[in-house]
Amino acid sequence: MNDLNLRVAALKLCAHPKRFAELRDALVPLPKRWNSAPQEYVRQFAAAKSSAEQVLVVKDIFFKDQQQDHEEVARFLADLLLASPLKHAVRNQLTKLFSDNALAKQDAKRLHGHSKEQLLEALQQSLGEMAQSLTGISPTALSHDRTNDVFVSANACLQNFPFGREALGYQVHLFAPLLPTALEGYWADISDPSLELSPTRRNELYLYVQNALRFLVSLLSEWSDQLRQCDGRRLLGSADVVAQKVARHVDTPWDVRSIAGLLIGHLARFSGTFREYIAECSRPQAEQDLPVQTAALLVLRRTDYTDYAPQALAILKTIVSVGERESSVSNLLVFLSKHLFIYSKSLGEIQALLPDELEIYNQQILAELQVFALENISDATDSVRHMSSALLRQVLQHAQVAGREELFQVVYRQFEGRAAPLSASCLALEQLVAVAGVSRCIDNCPSLFGVIFPRFLGCEDSVDALFKAMMVSAHKTQPLAEWQSLWFGQLLAAIQVPEKRRSVIEQLLTQAVQLEPQTLAHLLLRNARLPLSSKLAAILSVRQLSVRRQELLRDLKQDVDQALLGLDDHTRLLALRFVVETPRPSEHLTTAEAEAISLYLRHNANNPSAHLRQLGYGLLQKALRRIHLGLAEHQKRPTPAGEELLRLLTRLTGDLSRNLFPTANYGRRWLSLHLLHDCVELSRKLQLKIGEEQLPAEALPNLEHCLADSYEQNKVLAAQLLETLQSRSRFQPDEIIGLLLSLRPPDSATGAFQLQVYCRAKEVEHDMPLAMKAEESTYEPRTYRALQWCMEHLREGLCLAQRDLAEAAKLNPLYGLLFASRHLLQQLNLKQLAKEHAWKRYIEDLVALCLKVSQVVLPVVSSASPEGHLPTTRDYETDQPLTNVLSRRLPSEALQQVRTTPQMVLLCAWRSIKEVCLILGGLVERAPLEEEQQQQQEPNDFLLSSGRLEAIGEQFLLLLAETKHRGAFEQAYVGFTMLCRRFWHSDSVRLNQLPGQWVSEAMAMVSGEEVRKGARLCSTRRSAGMPFMLQALICTELKLGTHATLHRCMHRLLEVCERRSAGSAGITARSHALNILRALFRCSELAELVTEFMARGIQCGLEGLLLAEEWAERNCATLLLAALVVRVFGVERARLETGELHVRNRMTGRIFFTRYPQLFDYFHIALQREADQMDSNEGGSDAENGGGKRRQAVQLEAMLLMLSRLYPSSLEGAESTLNLSEFVPFLIKICRSHDLMTRERAALVVANFVSQEQALAEIRHLVVELKALQLKLKKEKEAIILDTNLLHGQLLLLLHLHRLVRWMRPSLTRMLLHTLAALAAPILQRDVCAFSALVDVMVAAMEDAVDPGLLDFQLLEEIGAVYLLDHKEVHKRCQEQGISMRFYQMFGLHLHRLRDISQGTVLHIIEDLSEPIWALDELKVELWLYLLLQRSMGQERSLVSELDIEHFQFAGDIRRYYKTLSPELREEIAQELYQSQAIRSCVLNMVKASTSGCWSLRLAGRLAALQPLLQDPGLDLNRLVQQCSEEYSSHQEAGLVLGLKRLITERKTLERKHWPPLLNYALRLVEPVQPVYLRHQAAELCDLLARSHLKDQLGLGVANVDVEVVGRFIKLVLLLLLDEEELVRHKAAQLVCSAGFRSEVQQEQESKAKDILPSALTPEFLKVVLSKLENQADNPDFLLRLFHLIAEPFLASEVKDSELSIDEDGDVDVFDKQEINLYCEPLLVLCELSAAFRSQFGKCQALMATINALGLPADLLTN
Repeated sequence: MNDLNLRVAALKLCAHPKRFAELRDALVPLPKRWNSAPQEYVRQFAAAKSSAEQVLVVKDIFFKDQQQDHEEVARFLADLLLASPLKHAVRNQLTKLFSDNALAKQDAKRLHGHSKEQLLEALQQSLGEMAQSLTGISPTALSHDRTNDVFVSANACLQNFPFGREALGYQVHLFAPLLPTALEGYWADISDPSLELSPTRRNELYLYVQNALRFLVSLLSEWSDQLRQCDGRRLLGSADVVAQKVARHVDTPWDVRSIAGLLIGHLARFSGTFREYIAECSRPQAEQDLPVQTAALLVLRRTDYTDYAPQALAILKTIVSVGERESSVSNLLVFLSKHLFIYSKSLGEIQALLPDELEIYNQQILAELQVFALENISDATDSVRHMSSALLRQVLQHAQVAGREELFQVVYRQFEGRAAPLSASCLALEQLVAVAGVSRCIDNCPSLFGVIFPRFLGCEDSVDALFKAMMVSAHKTQPLAEWQSLWFGQLLAAIQVPEKRRSVIEQLLTQAVQLEPQTLAHLLLRNARLPLSSKLAAILSVRQLSVRRQELLRDLKQDVDQALLGLDDHTRLLALRFVVETPRPSEHLTTAEAEAISLYLRHNANNPSAHLRQLGYGLLQKALRRIHLGLAEHQKRPTPAGEELLRLLTRLTGDLSRNLFPTANYGRRWLSLHLLHDCVELSRKLQLKIGEEQLPAEALPNLEHCLADSYEQNKVLAAQLLETLQSRSRFQPDEIIGLLLSLRPPDSATGAFQLQVYCRAKEVEHDMPLAMKAEESTYEPRTYRALQWCMEHLREGLCLAQRDLAEAAKLNPLYGLLFASRHLLQQLNLKQLAKEHAWKRYIEDLVALCLKVSQVVLPVVSSASPEGHLPTTRDYETDQPLTNVLSRRLPSEALQQVRTTPQMVLLCAWRSIKEVCLILGGLVERAPLEEEQQQQQEPNDFLLSSGRLEAIGEQFLLLLAETKHRGAFEQAYVGFTMLCRRFWHSDSVRLNQLPGQWVSEAMAMVSGEEVRKGARLCSTRRSAGMPFMLQALICTELKLGTHATLHRCMHRLLEVCERRSAGSAGITARSHALNILRALFRCSELAELVTEFMARGIQCGLEGLLLAEEWAERNCATLLLAALVVRVFGVERARLETGELHVRNRMTGRIFFTRYPQLFDYFHIALQREADQMDSNEGGSDAENGGGKRRQAVQLEAMLLMLSRLYPSSLEGAESTLNLSEFVPFLIKICRSHDLMTRERAALVVANFVSQEQALAEIRHLVVELKALQLKLKKEKEAIILDTNLLHGQLLLLLHLHRLVRWMRPSLTRMLLHTLAALAAPILQRDVCAFSALVDVMVAAMEDAVDPGLLDFQLLEEIGAVYLLDHKEVHKRCQEQGISMRFYQMFGLHLHRLRDISQGTVLHIIEDLSEPIWALDELKVELWLYLLLQRSMGQERSLVSELDIEHFQFAGDIRRYYKTLSPELREEIAQELYQSQAIRSCVLNMVKASTSGCWSLRLAGRLAALQPLLQDPGLDLNRLVQQCSEEYSSHQEAGLVLGLKRLITERKTLERKHWPPLLNYALRLVEPVQPVYLRHQAAELCDLLARSHLKDQLGLGVANVDVEVVGRFIKLVLLLLLDEEELVRHKAAQLVCSAGFRSEVQQEQESKAKDILPSALTPEFLKVVLSKLENQADNPDFLLRLFHLIAEPFLASEVKDSELSIDEDGDVDVFDKQEINLYCEPLLVLCELSAAFRSQFGKCQALMATINALGLPADLLTN
């Protein structure tokens, strides 16, 4: 009851749970009686500022003596308790105080202590006054609310409140007369149609009824005797009348009806008519009486069964029969399952009370309950399923106590006889095991171990859950040997089956090992066939086995090493975890473990998966933790093991530093830098010496190279490591300044980090040049000199920019120097800077310069079109400053060739604005301010004066108001956020008030009341920076714990949108308001805080679509709605294959309208308005009305888009009347809208909202209407005027409703098909759009008719008449309306299938579709290709895979048609297609036609793929090989590869001339720019070449070797092994493993390790292939050419052009072009390639000289 009261109160207040929680934390107002009371304790409570403070005040009032009117204290507290909201902290505290425990805690020395009698008296008086306050109130809306509040508060006295219960007992006579009166008033308003209650108000009244009914039930249960004494029968008679109406009213929520039924039962017992009541309920009644009958079972007491057992059984049978009949109504099943479970718990002691002759009734009652439970135990609704499971267990427990074995046998028979779905049988058996144990279950269900577990374990979740429950239960009762053989043996057998889910079996194995760790672990380790992942998962889960780690590690070393190199990610991580995890973190890391870690790092550090990288890093940190603890122990007590640990740490540090080689991919760099940083920190904490001497020679150059990394986090780590490890910086200032002045922003970042390392280095090799003598600083002098150096260049650049901004953008773009200045300032403590005059002077100059830079570039970013703005340029200056600028830049002539473009100017402008904003924001956030320092008595220690602060603030406001470039105002937002954060938290009153003033000014500007001087708001570009300004002001205030600014802004903005002021000013104001609301709703920091405003926001957006006079406002409203949809339903996820929204982008109507209840009324009114307009069919043809109709359609479309994301809850109608079905009548009318998209969307929403029963009823109604239309058309011929919109809407509705119900009612679907077939011909003559919708409905019905018996011969003939219509006429009308004929041909395909004549279906597909009708080309080629691809997939050594089918993106209708075909028919059609000469002729003619001029690229691509799949494709290998070298469209690649694969497979030999073009073609396919599908096809082509023709055609191992072929083949395999896509890499790895490219030792282990990481296979592949060329060892020309061929792509990646790349037009690339293959590491590949050549051909001096000339790192492969 307490939970119900909370839910009632929450919904009554129209609040979602979070809002209700805030309400409970709000301040409790004083009761009216005490508003003007003079008592001090009353005033003290009224003065409290928070609920927590109110709680403290209440405790003080109770436990402390009061100076005046102490006798009124109890009464005040009682009034306060009853006035407090439920679950409020104050009410909870008062409930504790009004108790015996609180009275016992009183101070014994108190003068005026409280007594129980005093507290009870106070509660009685308060309750009595509450009740008397309701007398004489007229039944109005306000009185209903007030009455409900009183009942809720009084009823709460019964919930865990003994004092309240006792006090209420004395006042029952006052509340008893009020409840029936209130019920009558509530019900009268609900039943009165003239009141026109809104849906939410009606729902509130239903909840009021429920609350009053429950209060009455409580009173009758507790104080029935007292009620009899006060003439309760007469008083409560009217309550029974209302309860009878409520219980039988079908539109009332089930919760309300159920409590009404309980009241009827209690009143019957109270009034002495219980026998008649039970007799009445036991008779068959209508379905609306179900709540009354269900309640009759619940009000039965155990002693009543001696008299009413037969009636109880009759009632239960009636209820169960209703459940069987209405099994598709989810809310009914929820109601029944919940109440029957409650009823089952009351049957516990009936057995002992019933006489023997009535015992049969108890058995039958249990049997009926079991029937209901078994029928619904696998229901789709969670609550029904869980309640049914609990009900079954309860029944079986009663049966076990009573000794009724037959109920157990029912479950056994169901399981063995497969009488129910497997999931239902397993769930039932699981409940039985919990009651009766495992042994009886095994004895009675032999199929468990005979069929179910061997076949379904690891495949079905229900079987897995049953096995786990039985295994755990059996372990307690069965002997160990028997249990081990039976259960563990079953798991070991299941893990060997490839089709089973290994992860599930491993979880069960882990569970079993945890039950018997020692015994089962030995069995696991001895089982050679068991996968290593299963062994490791089980071992790691048992702590008892941790003591044997080293022994297990030695035994499993080979397996662990193979696992660390395996393709399975889960197994690799398990192996690493097994290596690094120990029971004691201080256990020393052994050499074997270090070797395993090194092996993992070598081949897994470059993994592109961020998830796996993070998991691996976490495990490696555990290894470092062991090293740390071991070395700490070694420092205390030196040992040889500690010395070894130190060497391991040094070796690991070296390996990690070598891992940072220049072309290492991001994954390797990230992991190596983080681990290296951890190692350095470890050494620092232990005070170990680490520096250049302890690191490899290439360590510091590698770290310096990492400063040029594309990712800033890697730069940060590299800079920190260099500062720690480098004793002397080698950076040259001139090179740094060259980077900072570069046009390329990445160079600027690199230069800034180099400057950081230079400034913080212990020593530097090159001093920094300064043109003038700068004032020295004692704090960070080198940083100060560097900043002054940057300032000097900034002044020169600013001077140039003031004269010619275009030239400055090219010669000195400013942003690099600004970025470096900001970066260095971030490293400094600004409080220290304020103590030195030199630093203060620098900051002053920097701020002044930033403001000047902002003024110079502001015209660019604030122009109407920043992207095309180019300031007027002048000829090159010849004076000295410009010459200096030019001399600092690149000495080559390349810079002079650069043409200044608008993009370069904009880049300079917005990046300069970015750096200026971040500098100013960072200074304001971190620097000491003048006003704050004055308050702290340190007036001179500041960096920013008050004047500078005002200038900075005004500059930010100007930028956010006027800037139109998104990048610029986004960065201005970041800087402004820093400023606002500092001001909100400032101790200075003036600074603290500034953000509030800015908010007021911004609101005035947005609403059009006033505009800041000089500010011009941008009315385009989504209001540009204004939303960001307000977002910064609001979000920074949140840290203070207050939301005042947010609420003020949201209310003001919503009011602006709702005001609908006329004129251009009003439109502009609303546009700005909508844009700002969009930004606030999208802001993640305000996620929960804006929830309460979202309903109004949605209304504003929808009203904006309808009432907007200009497109600008309408566009803003559309964007706001899009943002709100994302906020409500989540970020858009990929749709399902059926086209439906992802379930996480949808929401039940119950949840949606509980969160936003006011939207129910809004949608209800809007949809009703639209529906009424559809009925009235009003609307003229004038332009204004047409525009209004369009806007109305747009608003309706937006509303339907939102509603389409809702679906009915299983509790729909159970606790609320805000049901989605309320919208269905309006939506059905909207289906006749003049707008096509609206009709389609409305039909879809209707199908989402209705239940299957409602859908069937609506289909019947539509079929009747269509039948009437068909008869009318038949009778009146051409005279009738057809409403095509209405007809099309009805057909769309039929389509979606049929997809919901399918063939649930075959007779109805047959009638539907009959009616539509008769309507087809006349509809075609009138409207082809409606005709296509009609045929779509028929196709949907025919798709689902898999059973041929569903359609008789006569109906098929009627349907066939539709296909006999004039095809030319259909084509002509479709062409006129731009409609594809595809729907009509799909209809023909299904028609031939349903005639169940396989030969007819085959002939239709083979012969009819091969006729040269161009309208069928797309469909027939797609169908033929899909059928032949499926045929080819079923063959051994297939040429195609699922990837091919995904590549061609076949339409859903083709896929569905294929699924409807029987396996035999599929095979027959595919075989005929494969052999048909007609198909071959048709395809070849179409291919020929497409080469001369293709009308569809997709069609041409599918034709090219279709030809190789025919029996006689007419392909010539020479022609295909020639095509490999030709330029042609990429859409033909798939067909070309399929043709090559087929011809290569069929040929026994491949001519030598074919190898070069084939390999060149495969190399072209494997280029990183190609899609994944083509790269995978290249891998398959390479695999086919290697498998079929490698040994006899490639020439390996023979004297006459073609170096071009061999080199290209090796290069192709390497590129495949290093491809960015994991699928391609794994395919190449399988090729290497299976085609003889591994050593003999590796081939011996192939059975154990088939799947190896490609990175581990590369050296082995090179070694084996080169060993086969040992005959060429004396041929240096051959070896050099071979080396260059293989190394060519990797050498090209290594070459880095230091000059700017300039094209012919003088344009320059200012950003790094991101590498396409982010996985490949060219330097590592070159090292591996060089090592392989050195090993095999080390005696060839020319080759060695070439390799040495590359300057590759010598020890890169030793790590």
